[in-house]
Formats: sequence, C-alpha cells, structure tokens
Amino acid sequence: MDPIPTLLRILWDMWDVRVLVLLSLAFQIILFVFSNRRKYMSSLWINVVVWLAYLLADWVAIVALSKLSDALGDNSNNVFPAIWAPLLLLHLGGPNTITAYSLEDNQLWLRHLMVLGVQATVAIYVILMSWRKYFWFSYLSLPAFVAGIISYVERVWWVLKLASNDNLGDIVPFKRQADISLDGQEHKYVRTLVMAQKLVKQFKRYIENYDIGRFVFKFPSNQLSTKVQWREKFTSDDTYFWDALEVEMGLMYDLFYTKASIMYTNRGCVIRFLSFVCIMSVLVGSFWAICRKENWHREHYNYSTIDVTITGVLLFGALALEIYAIIVILASDWTMLWLIEHEKGEWVIQLRRKFPWLYKQKKWSKKVGQFDLLAFCFKQNKPAMLSGRLKEKFDRYMHKTHVVVPPNLYDTILNYAYYWSRPSVMKLDEVAQATLISTMKVLDPHLPAFYEVIVIVHLATEICYHLELNITNQRGANSSRHEKQIMETCRTLSHYMMYLLLMCPWALPINLSYTELGNLIHDLKMFIKDKEDVNRACELLKDYPITLHDPYDLRRILLVVQKFVRNFLGWERLRSLWLGMLGFAAIKGDKNYHLQQLRQGGEFLTLLWFFIPQSNILDRIDAAKVGRQINNQVTQLTTSNIDNYVA
Repeated sequence: MDPIPTLLRILWDMWDVRVLVLLSLAFQIILFVFSNRRKYMSSLWINVVVWLAYLLADWVAIVALSKLSDALGDNSNNVFPAIWAPLLLLHLGGPNTITAYSLEDNQLWLRHLMVLGVQATVAIYVILMSWRKYFWFSYLSLPAFVAGIISYVERVWWVLKLASNDNLGDIVPFKRQADISLDGQEHKYVRTLVMAQKLVKQFKRYIENYDIGRFVFKFPSNQLSTKVQWREKFTSDDTYFWDALEVEMGLMYDLFYTKASIMYTNRGCVIRFLSFVCIMSVLVGSFWAICRKENWHREHYNYSTIDVTITGVLLFGALALEIYAIIVILASDWTMLWLIEHEKGEWVIQLRRKFPWLYKQKKWSKKVGQFDLLAFCFKQNKPAMLSGRLKEKFDRYMHKTHVVVPPNLYDTILNYAYYWSRPSVMKLDEVAQATLISTMKVLDPHLPAFYEVIVIVHLATEICYHLELNITNQRGANSSRHEKQIMETCRTLSHYMMYLLLMCPWALPINLSYTELGNLIHDLKMFIKDKEDVNRACELLKDYPITLHDPYDLRRILLVVQKFVRNFLGWERLRSLWLGMLGFAAIKGDKNYHLQQLRQGGEFLTLLWFFIPQSNILDRIDAAKVGRQINNQVTQLTTSNIDNYVA
C-alpha cells in the first residue's frame, strides 16, 4: 500500500522544482533581512530563524539543482531550467550579510569549495543539456552562471578561507589608517570611527595570539604607543572610547560573519559591479524573450505562464537583493571609513545628518542578563511536561531577565580602570584586595573555587541590599542618590554574574558539573523553604546558626557569607569587588566564546573582553608583587580556615 496518496504524488511531481526554487529565494530574503540584526539583537527567535534559514538555504538549493538535472532527462521542453540553475548557484553564494553562522563555518571552507565544484558541474550540465534544445535562453544562462560563480567563489575563497587563515589582520580593509583633525561635537561620529578602525586593526592581530594564561595583557610593543596616544586623545570625553569599542565589535562581527573583508576592496567593487550587470542583462534579456510570443511556437518552446511568473520572481528577487546589498554597503561603517580615508569626512557628517534613520544603527544589544538566585528559590515553578535536568534548565530560562546596561556603569568601569593602572592600586584595603585577588587565583586549592566566590558575594549582596532597604523603610531615612545608585549597580552586577554562572557557565573560568550546581541550588531551596519571603530569608542567612547537619558545601558557603555581611566594607568597595570579578572573568574568557557572542546581540562580558587589553588596565601591575600579597592576605577566604570555622 502506497503511504502517499496518488494525488499528492502527482502534485509533487508537477511542482517539486518550482516549490524548491521559490523556497531557495525565500530563504535568501530571510537571511538578507534578519542575519545582520543578530549583531545588535539578543533575541532567541532571531537566532533560530537565521539558523534554520542558513542550514536550509544550501540544502534546498542543492536539492533543487539535482531535481533540475533529473527533469532534463525526462524529454521535457521546459525552457526555464537554463535560467533557474545558475540562479540557484547565485543563492548558494549567499547574501553579503552572512557567510558563516558560527566561527566553525569559516574553518569548513574546504568543504564548501568541494560543494562549489560539484554544484557548478551540475549547473553546467543543466545549461549544456538545455543548449542542445533551446537557443535564446541558453545564451541568457551564461551571464547568470557568471553571477552565480562569482558569488560562490567570493564566499568560499575570498571570505571563508581568508577569515580562517588570517593571522596578521590582513583581512581588515583599508591598509592606510585615516588621520583627521576635526573638532567639535558634530565630528564625534567621524572621530569615533577612526578610533575604532585603529583599534580593530590592532585587536585582530592581538586575538590571533591570544593567551588566557597570561596575567598581564599587552599589545605588541611597536603598537602600544599608538594605542595609548589615541586613548589619551579621546578620553577627554569618555563616551568616545565606549562608542569606539562598540563600533569595533560591529566591525569585528563583519570580518568574521559577513563579506566585509572583500566587499570594501577594489576587487569587491568590481565583483559587485559584474554581478549586478549580469543579473540586469539576464532580467532584460528574459523580459525581451518572453515578450516575443510569436516566436515561441516556431522555436518549439514550451511556454508556461506559471514558469514565466516564477522566472520573473527569481530575477526580480535577485535584482532586489542586489540593490538591498548595495544599500547595506553604502550605509555601513566601512563605507564611512572609506570616505574618511579619502578625506571626505564632511560627507560622512552630511550623510548622517540627512539620513539619521540609515546611519544611526545599534552596534550591540546593550543589555545584561539578570538572575536572582534567592527569588528563584522562592519561585513556585509551574508543572511542565519535562522532567529532571530539562525541567530545571527550563525553569532557570524562564526566570532570567534582561535589563539595559546602566549608563553610569561605563564611567564606573573607566574610573576603575584608571585606578588599577596607577601604582597606588596596591594601597587598597587589605581585606577587599585579598578578596579580589582570591578570585584571580581559582586554581589554588586553598582558595574557594571561582563559582563559589560568585555565589558567596551574590548572597552577601542580596542580604546587604535587603537589610539596607529594611533599615531605610523602618527609620524613614533616605539614602543619598549616589549611594542608591551604587547599591543598584552592585545588585545589577551581582545578578549578571549569577546569570553567567547559571545560564552561560562556559563563559566563566570554571570547571563545574551540572550536578554540583544543581545540588547547591537544591540545598539552598531546602534551607530557606519555610520562610515567607526574601526579606525573611535574608534575616535567616545573616544570623542562622550553621550546624553540622546542614549540607557541607552549603554550610561552607553560608559561613563565609555571614562573615562577609558582618564585616561589610561598604557599597563602593563591594562594587569594586564585583568589577574585579567581572574583569577577571573577561580576562580568563575563551576567545571563541566572545567571538561567538558577537552574533548573538553581544554580551557585556564580551565588551569588557575588548575593553581590558585596550584600556591599559593591567600594564603596570607587578605580577610578582601581587603574588607576594596573595600569600599574605587571602587567608580569610581559604578553605582550611572555613573548615576550622565550621568545626
């Protein structure tokens, strides 16, 4: 018994190629429209849509090509496969806005090259088979084939291959760095672009030799002076530096995931012009040929209105995508840099002033994830059709939130960076400094693991925050605006680090199993399950006598939390502690993780990963002196002391 009804089988045999070629065009439109948005949108649905379109686009185009080659062997007189086949090859070349979904795709350039050879052979076969039967459309297939080959070769050879083999930053367009002398607030955008260009050239070389084992981060010595000069020149207005970092992240995304490395070169301009001319010639020629209806019967053409419509949709769609690609190119930061390089900085100002909707684009999401562990422990999770580990992950995912990065946090980080760059950094309070340095020595077996430090300081921050609010409400006293701002900053950073720990543990320098973390959260839930709300839980965690009957890991953590709260050093020092932990997480971060985050809306930790080696934070720190201070000052947080305290 045939499981597929006869009618469906007949319909599929009639429409399979037509549906596939239209699907291929639809996926190209989706990639053109949505792929570039993942640079500044931290959205799951955007990533899922782009991921599905990226995977299915190549598959559909390849299947459609194979179906076209089969159709030619069925004594069909359809004239349009000669045009459809090279247009499918054009689709395989992909849009300018995405060449790789992830970094690994760049490494697979050789596989894409082999696919190119196979699919080009199939396209040539389709053209040759149609050449024997038809005349006019055979000639039109040649410029379409040229456009398809150009697009595919551009993607595989000049983009994927160069992105995977670049070690010296050679793929960065514009070899000559622009020098400008523009003053005034209206030229801030131009100056920011130039600064970002200089930073991206240096940082591209830097990450190729990235070593997370180094404690001190430096650029090559022959480039350090230039970096410092530009940083000092622009830090009169600190927003220049942050704006430049954001632009730099966008430029780096373009180099790894789009055709930017070739589009903004002379070769890229020639390629784009040839592709546009070829598509236009095919469109005009096809329109002229279709209009010659009186010759169709004489030339034994099989004329189908549906096929004519599909051909028109494919050609107009290809032309529209080419025009859209040109608009994207003209509106990009790379084009603005090209104008600046050719001393047309005033043009950049005028374009941005007349078309603000086109040139004022977001560079990243500017959001930070948030996860409140205590609130999660009190949350009554709704029953789900999941069990075990999947249910726990789903509950965490539903509990997380995102907030916009507080504007004052940028200035705080810069001030913190300047403070660390001075020799007086060694004069910090001994306890705060010992706690901070302990987070940077997670491999020392006598210190708490980094994930434990995050949990400890997170719980301590929550307790101090809620106790402070209770005192303020009871006494009717009002804290100063500055103090409230610092409190909220501490809490935002605390929730962000917990978000990274629970939702993105691979972003942190930890080696933690899901079971360990899950057991810790379960024990904390059981410990505070009888309390009414978070405020009561904070009172319990602050003063509750820990006994040997409590779980060992939780007992060890809570004892340090209580000690931390009793010896609270103030919100400013707590903020410095969180910034130190955040900076350490960025310093020790995995390069591939941060580069992958560029395609997911950007991560605040990734912004710091770009910021730290370019801010001269750690250039003046004497690692040997730090090591001596560690031995003298971290005893308050050693595991041995905690065990003795428990006993």
